[in-house]
Amino acid sequence: MLQRTLWSLALLLSCGAVHAQWDTIVGDVRTVEEPDVRWVAVRGGSSAYLVDTDEGVVKGTLPLSRFSPTLVSHASEGRIYSYGSFYSRNTYGERTDVVLIFDIETASPIGEVEIPARAAGIGHAGMISVINDSFVGVFNLTPAQSVSLVDIRTNAFANEISLAGCSSMYPIAEGFMSICGDGTVQYIEVSNSGQEVSRVRSDSFFDLTVDPVYDYASPAADGYMIMSFDGYLRKAYLDGDEVIVTEAFNINPENDGEADINGVVREPDDNWRIGGRQPFAYHDEGALLATVMHQGGGQETFEKAGTEIWTFNMRTGNRGYRLKLDEGETASAVMFTPDAEPLMLIQTNEGLRVHDPRTGRHLRTISSVRGSIHNLF
Repeated sequence: MLQRTLWSLALLLSCGAVHAQWDTIVGDVRTVEEPDVRWVAVRGGSSAYLVDTDEGVVKGTLPLSRFSPTLVSHASEGRIYSYGSFYSRNTYGERTDVVLIFDIETASPIGEVEIPARAAGIGHAGMISVINDSFVGVFNLTPAQSVSLVDIRTNAFANEISLAGCSSMYPIAEGFMSICGDGTVQYIEVSNSGQEVSRVRSDSFFDLTVDPVYDYASPAADGYMIMSFDGYLRKAYLDGDEVIVTEAFNINPENDGEADINGVVREPDDNWRIGGRQPFAYHDEGALLATVMHQGGGQETFEKAGTEIWTFNMRTGNRGYRLKLDEGETASAVMFTPDAEPLMLIQTNEGLRVHDPRTGRHLRTISSVRGSIHNLF
């Protein structure tokens, strides 16, 4: 009896030690201090990590499903939303798709809403969005394209809107924009009850067979920045009832031997291409553009990790510097924090690097997290 009691006590103590060690690895999932504008979520595997990029530490961990490719923050309401697919036999069997609801302050799941089992397993921000502060939209691909809307005021499935021939959703005005295979950007207005009010498309600005564009976009003050596989950047925005797309900015023009405004002649770099999972970032207030770059290859390398980060001053259109990563290190994503004096975040195979975007100075690396980067604000 005494042996059994001692064994039970030892087991309890060892479990406590394991839990204590686990908490130091994943962060405190019970209480999280109020996040600020330099916190991000890094989604990797079946978890998302809330990271304070100023301190360089993980503040909390969100438990996602094994099939939760992305997430979106609704920080003004203290919520983070993701979606996940669950199977009755873990990795196979009957499938159930749900929108997952998390409380930011506790990093804990507080609810879920079942949606049609059609959610796309694509891991970037355009796959889930908060629309009109009233709905969470989830992109579906079966291969038919549509958007499932969940009313976050009632936590109930509201509607499904067809998105034939288009991909992603980026919230703007009273609805969202999508990028379409016919070379246009489409805007759909959504009513207070989640019904489609109207839709309109821009003029065609790209040819899918010549120079496709990423369905990943970066927010600007009045629209979204869209990048082509060959490195042409444009902005899509609303002007009244019209969708307007600007003229293109070429991140890698042919070197003509002329010096820039600083008197520096550009090095030949025509065999460098943009690539990665989150291949570029834009900061409107700071007039900053950063791109993930790799050497060689064609358009088929559009997701290839890069060995350099290029930054541009978008007021002048000049490239500021080329940031070369360490030997053997490659980058899959770049992001700016949204504050007035932003940090530049680079996701590499070594961890999350934090840089001063004006100078390129390396501030710190958070080696414990890897995955896609999502601003909370």
